Amino acid sequence: MNRYLGKRWWAVSLFAVAAWTQVGFCQEVSEAPAAASSIGTRPSYPGLPRGQASKLETEIGPMKVRFYGTILFNSSISTASAIGQEVPLWAAPNGPAGVAYPDGSVGRAGDNKDLVFTMRQSILGFTLNPAKPNEAGWNPSALFEIDFFGSRTADTFSPQNRVFNQPRVRLGYFQLEHRNLKFVFGQDKMILAPLDPVSLSHVGVPLGATAGDLWGWFPQARMDWTSKLGSTGLLVQLGILRPQFGDTRLEAAPASGSVIDLGSSGLGERSSQPFYQGRVALSPRLRQTTATFGVSGHFGQEKVGVDHTVQSWAAAVDMRLPLDPHLIIRGEGYAGRNLVPFQGGIVQGVAAIGNLPTLTRIQGIGDGGGWLEAIVPMNSGKDTLYFGAGMDDPKNSNLLPGSTRAKNSFLWASYFRKITNEVTAAFEWSYWDFQTIAFPVASQPTREVKAPSGIAHVINISLSYQF
Repeated sequence: MNRYLGKRWWAVSLFAVAAWTQVGFCQEVSEAPAAASSIGTRPSYPGLPRGQASKLETEIGPMKVRFYGTILFNSSISTASAIGQEVPLWAAPNGPAGVAYPDGSVGRAGDNKDLVFTMRQSILGFTLNPAKPNEAGWNPSALFEIDFFGSRTADTFSPQNRVFNQPRVRLGYFQLEHRNLKFVFGQDKMILAPLDPVSLSHVGVPLGATAGDLWGWFPQARMDWTSKLGSTGLLVQLGILRPQFGDTRLEAAPASGSVIDLGSSGLGERSSQPFYQGRVALSPRLRQTTATFGVSGHFGQEKVGVDHTVQSWAAAVDMRLPLDPHLIIRGEGYAGRNLVPFQGGIVQGVAAIGNLPTLTRIQGIGDGGGWLEAIVPMNSGKDTLYFGAGMDDPKNSNLLPGSTRAKNSFLWASYFRKITNEVTAAFEWSYWDFQTIAFPVASQPTREVKAPSGIAHVINISLSYQF
């Protein structure tokens, strides 16, 4: 483990060094400071935040109800097949066997070019806040949010590719606040590595998932405590989360169409231990704005036998650095092991030899990675440019036959234009580079040899209406 940490710690140390860089003034365009003092829940919009000139809000009895959402149209075209299609995760590798087509011809995966139109990533939600907050007592509030990125229904009368997607719960929680202390109960973003790159192409899952951005929405119980150290804000978060793994190398998927999954409680749940996560963030005041530097950690385990457990752990840093009125740097770096719950390790938590239900070898996969994003606001925030890169690099010596995803990296650039207060247009280009390793003899894994890889360019055009 120590050798691995020494090799992979570049991802963490890069951001830790940057956190102490001299910074200047700039206003963040997409997120509130870590130690926000206002009472109640607030919606978070994908891409550029909606202007606050008007809100769809009313008071009903003692509560203030706000409805919000993003009606999102995405169109994209790729130069090669991308796993994830509507939300590219990695480029499909060009294997030696090729792809067989209905007419009997055989081609390469890289020869396919997908054109996609979708509305699935649209969001609807509402918040409940006290109409008259009690400054001396406890204040309850709540948020509930859905999108339409759920499973696709099928029947014998409709063409299979028709898009009839089910709604999916993204967030749903309530909280109790008293001065600088807050307790949160429900499904929310995980505490570990809480930032995501800004994008309208990836809303169903964040941009960079499987390529350097750890993410997840988990049922949890969490405590947030804020304080002030002079002009510097301090945020401490501690929580327990549902221990969900869902790794297909260790547990079979639930039966299709089952209303209640009676076959498996999940190997994370069987450990009888939750995920333990925590984060400490400092938000120093820098001239007229605020920067944020955070350090977070995670620990969990899954039970794969009577007395056999596989641990999951991670350490991460996150930052937001306003370098100039027209330049903001954001990013995260992490190192850990068995990070499949957060799509780390390119969705590989463990490597195994054998077939379910009996495996002859099981080992966790070490992983390191991160992402970095530059934001360039222009024209008083009406126009914004984004540039960034990310990478997920599992430890090759931990991989085995059946778990051969060795590296996933990507670059992206995007331009956002506020057409009106409610309507935003975005143009995004991304480049995906995916690598695998091969094992000539399955029973005797050796060093990596030449294996299929994939490269894809994706161009996405988005139009969003926010309310």
